[in-house]
Amino acid sequence: MDIQRLRNITTDLLHTEICHVYEDLEIITGENGLMTHMLPIVARAVEPWLREHVTDQRFWDGKYDTTHTGKYELPKPTADDRAAIFERYKVQLNHKQSKDVIAVQL
Repeated sequence: MDIQRLRNITTDLLHTEICHVYEDLEIITGENGLMTHMLPIVARAVEPWLREHVTDQRFWDGKYDTTHTGKYELPKPTADDRAAIFERYKVQLNHKQSKDVIAVQL
């Protein structure tokens, strides 16, 4: 994987085009058709798996860094990896939905 594209996900800062975030999260999760509002939740659900496989702390420094270039050998997630990612996604989604909602009518 291109390091700058990987940094999109690990730093929460856009180093390349936004379409790469969609594409890369879809590849990792094995799910197509991610929508904009899903990206933050999916990224948080993927993070533990990424931290397991991306141990260089430079990826997690939270900095915009265009000098960090090259390729990173990221393994393909297993079915169990993806199931765990999906479970973390569901927990976050359920937590988000359990919050009180106030309807405002104009």
